[in-house]
Parts: sequence; structure tokens; C-alpha cells
Amino acid sequence: MRFLLAALLILAPGLALAHSELSGSTPPQGARLAAPPGEFVLRFNEPVQVTSLRLFDAAGQALPLQREGDAAPRREARATPAAPLPPGALRLEWRAISADGHPIRGSLRFTWEATR
Repeated sequence: MRFLLAALLILAPGLALAHSELSGSTPPQGARLAAPPGEFVLRFNEPVQVTSLRLFDAAGQALPLQREGDAAPRREARATPAAPLPPGALRLEWRAISADGHPIRGSLRFTWEATR
């Protein structure tokens, strides 16, 4: 019994840290771009099911996106702008179901500045 308890105490911290999370994106968080992005890519540390992907301008107005792929769990989610993007601050919000069944969410903020 003591051995089982000791094994659980040793393994518990590793199990608690094994959550799905965003591991990278294109564009990256906080990017300042000279041109509007042609594609958005979210990369996760393990397959997740992205349930929502929305893009907003600085005023909070939703901008249309064209998502790629189906709803199957995967390590990457991709989308492209469905219309020209206005210059300025943009926010890409996402929601997903992690591999362990828990909901996760986040947002990416970036700016593109039109050159004169």
C-alpha cells in the first residue's frame, strides 16, 4: 500500500502538467506586421478539437474567416481571411476541447500597419 501511495505522489505532478496548450502560432503573439497575414495557424502540443475560431478588429467587430479542415482533433488549426483585413490591432480568439476532454481557450493579439 505504501508503495502504491508513493508511486502516485511521484506521478501526480507529471499528470497534472499534461494539459493541452497552444505551443505556437502564425502570426506570433504580439507581432507587428508590415502586411496583413494571409493565413492563421495555431499549433498545439497535442491534438485538440478547435470548436471556435474568431477574428476581431480593434473596435471588436468580427471579421470573416475561412477555416480549413474538418472538426477532427489535430495539432494544427488553420484559417485564412475571407475578406481584406483592415490595418490596425487584430485579435484571434480560439476555443478547443483538449485531448483530456477539458475546454481550453485563448487569444492572439497582433497588429499590421499599412505602409504609406
